[in-house]
Amino acid sequence: MSELRGLQLRIEDFRAEGSDVIAVSVDPVERNREVAERLGLEFPLLSDPDLAAIDAFGLRHPGGSPFSGGDVSRPALFVLRDGVVRWRHLTDNWRVRPRAGDLLEVVQQVAADAQ
Repeated sequence: MSELRGLQLRIEDFRAEGSDVIAVSVDPVERNREVAERLGLEFPLLSDPDLAAIDAFGLRHPGGSPFSGGDVSRPALFVLRDGVVRWRHLTDNWRVRPRAGDLLEVVQQVAADAQ
């Protein structure tokens, strides 16, 4: 959840770049609502308990939940521009994720490349 906090701390920087932040989790709506409220998130935290979006991006990690042993999503970050994935970060380790500042630099580079 520290990555969600980090994104929230930099939300105005992402907005200044014309970027929207959206998070997707396998957790149910109720759990995501609690997390979003507790962390004060100003961006959507969407629920994908059936893993439809997660499967569409090829991110299913069978048996990857450290708590239940159920299927979860591999941690992933995507930067899209004009409906096209321009950058992605995938990992099998849920603890390994770029910091919000690093992601912001990618967003800025993608925007610069588009000009």
